[in-house]
Amino acid sequence: MANDAERVSNVDQASTAESGIGAVSDSTGASQRARLLEAIVEIVARDGYAQAKIGDIAGRAGVSRPTFYELFAHKEACLLSAQRELAERMCDDVGAAIGQGEASRAAQSALGALVAFVEDEPLVFDFLMHEAMLAGPHALAERDRLMRRLEQMVEASWELAPADAALVDMSPRLLLEGAVRLLGVRMRRAGDAPSGSLSDLLGWIDAYTVSARAPRWREFAPIPALLRSPVQRTEEDLHRSLPRGRHRLPAEVVKHVQRERITYATAEAIRAKGYGNVTVADIVAAAGLSRDVFYAHFHDKEEAFDATVKLVFERLLATMAGEFFGSSDAWPEQIWAAGWAFVRFLESNPSLAHFLFVGTYAPPSHIRRVHDFVLAFTVFVEAGNRYQTPAAPIPRIVVEAIVCSVLEAVNLCIRDGRVYELRGLIPIISYMVLAPFMGTDAASEFLETRIAAAQSEAGTGCLADEA
Repeated sequence: MANDAERVSNVDQASTAESGIGAVSDSTGASQRARLLEAIVEIVARDGYAQAKIGDIAGRAGVSRPTFYELFAHKEACLLSAQRELAERMCDDVGAAIGQGEASRAAQSALGALVAFVEDEPLVFDFLMHEAMLAGPHALAERDRLMRRLEQMVEASWELAPADAALVDMSPRLLLEGAVRLLGVRMRRAGDAPSGSLSDLLGWIDAYTVSARAPRWREFAPIPALLRSPVQRTEEDLHRSLPRGRHRLPAEVVKHVQRERITYATAEAIRAKGYGNVTVADIVAAAGLSRDVFYAHFHDKEEAFDATVKLVFERLLATMAGEFFGSSDAWPEQIWAAGWAFVRFLESNPSLAHFLFVGTYAPPSHIRRVHDFVLAFTVFVEAGNRYQTPAAPIPRIVVEAIVCSVLEAVNLCIRDGRVYELRGLIPIISYMVLAPFMGTDAASEFLETRIAAAQSEAGTGCLADEA
């Protein structure tokens, strides 16, 4: 792979040098096309896709605007072409790594190839895995195709493994999605090179390996017993109203209610129209307040977005913490209880759920803060090190990888409109958390007991809101 580290540091400098994005032939058109594909990667990295201008892309590539339009119908066509060609490069690297390793260790080989790709081509990795989340539905669909191809490579290799080989008992899609999110978070931390933690990350995947039994948790599908008689809920009432007419409520109470309504309305509006299309007018209409009230609290929609991120994450974390720390049970039981609290919150607040796991990808300026909130979930996972005191502590990067995988599992359901399936995925999500600390056998035994209890309750027609 061509090393683009220098291009990352010099992304703001004008250059027409070719980087190897796409094969450059002797044809002038092919050379111009290759330079344009390189240029859109760099301009998107600098400005974000929404702000990237065709004139800047063409100037970066050293071609005219008419030449750009001879080669691409519009900006999105250029973006998608870059995605497809760079996805081939990533798939070639991952496929080569899998082919050189043991068939049973395909997931570990894929992870190693992704870490190497981040090290060698951070700009391209960010373009394929992060910027694609911000560039609209077609770019997201291309990213999903790439992730499915990587997943299929791992599964195809596992099919070739000897019958008695030890295999990973976890969905390869969730492991890869979690690793990608983790690597993206680490890329944005100064001086945090992912390669130095590769051995820890390989140990994380090894922790899900089983040999004496068939894989139980590899299929990313809900447990049917937990889906029976789901509790029907309405959106949580953050949309509180003030009394009609004159009232004696303190001014600080009035301001607090108004601010909550605006933040909730921000989530509703973004779910309905997407961040890029939402205006202040949309937010105040959803809140049922005036523009003057909005501007008394926020300067613009970005500030309202930021406040909404803060409010929603704080409420979700408080809900989970109440269940987790309010219990005197052992850590696995606390994880189970916190998982149900997590799911109940999302089921009760579909607009907030969509905002948390889809809408927060929208404005690039907020990504670092979102990642900081996401990693706050590690407090629940890290407690596993106190539960298993005789064992060597699980490294911090593995704790973060577990959290990232869990959140990607939730993300996939919510953006597909399958919030209702989350309760059925609680055992799989819990296994992701528990197995590295307890071992695969103990984690499976614990979860099978909880599932059996849920099935018993379902059989009597009284499946509780928490199993």
